[in-house]
Amino acid sequence: MIKYTKRFLAIWLLLILVGVWTDQNDDQRDGFFYLNHQSNIKIILEKISEYRHFGLISQLDKDMGDTLQRTGSYYTLLYYLGAEEDDLGRSLALGYAEDFNQLTVVDGIYRRSNDPLYWGFDSDNCSRDQIFAAQSAIVTFRDFTRGRALFGQFLKRGFLNQNVRNNWAYPWQDEYSWKIPDIPTPSQISLLLRGLGTWAIYPAVFVLDAFILLDVQYFRKQNERQLWDYDIKLLPAMIAANSYLPTIWSRWGLKLYLAEKSDIAHRIQYYNQDQFNGISPLAEIYNLALDKMKYQLIVNEAIATKIVSRRIDRSPSNNRE
Repeated sequence: MIKYTKRFLAIWLLLILVGVWTDQNDDQRDGFFYLNHQSNIKIILEKISEYRHFGLISQLDKDMGDTLQRTGSYYTLLYYLGAEEDDLGRSLALGYAEDFNQLTVVDGIYRRSNDPLYWGFDSDNCSRDQIFAAQSAIVTFRDFTRGRALFGQFLKRGFLNQNVRNNWAYPWQDEYSWKIPDIPTPSQISLLLRGLGTWAIYPAVFVLDAFILLDVQYFRKQNERQLWDYDIKLLPAMIAANSYLPTIWSRWGLKLYLAEKSDIAHRIQYYNQDQFNGISPLAEIYNLALDKMKYQLIVNEAIATKIVSRRIDRSPSNNRE
């Protein structure tokens, strides 16, 4: 028993050391891309402010059923792009904190909307897709205070999500009934662990991140009618997974994901059409993030190739020749 425990701890420590070596956080938010697109981002942000309702991002028709999801995705994308301010001219960190505070009931419990007369004000119907987007922002901003509070609430619920009531229902309606809350996916749990802000859980994140490959290669390619909004949720999560405690699976998954760049952009644009009450300038921010992902992938591969070439040139066999 002691022998197996030692082996387990040795493997755990080895994975932590691999994680420390793999982490390349500074490469994710370089300023070069932002400087080249600064004027375009500013124009897009001016459009975004038109979609705010009760101070937060809503749909075209002012519906706020997905406001937490859009807020989380919005700030994740802006941080990744290197933006310094949000659409209201606040520093990005301040805008993120103030908007998230309006959607926080108590530490670790969130609501869809900050409108007290709207069904989404009730935290009991805040579903997995809403929380998942919030987690993306929490991890990307390294807001570990929120991350730990969120983990604590999940722990109290037996690692289930908080939506114990149906969507679109008010307390006086028959539809306002109890339901089984959403079960978290491996990708959601991996972000939940990242939100703790410690390298000690890296081995668990490493194992869970293998699901990213299944997510990219299988689930997003299923019934297009049902999953046409899949990339709205997946893309910010990919940014978060690769911005803190990245794994070979998150890196590999990103490479496979970007092979579908044209399809991703098409789905994001489709989802954000006016006829679906979408937010067209938000789609533009997504597309810029996609461009930066592709740009960084090409640069990183070029750097890796160059490093390998130098090592080959300096190898003893080449020197003897």
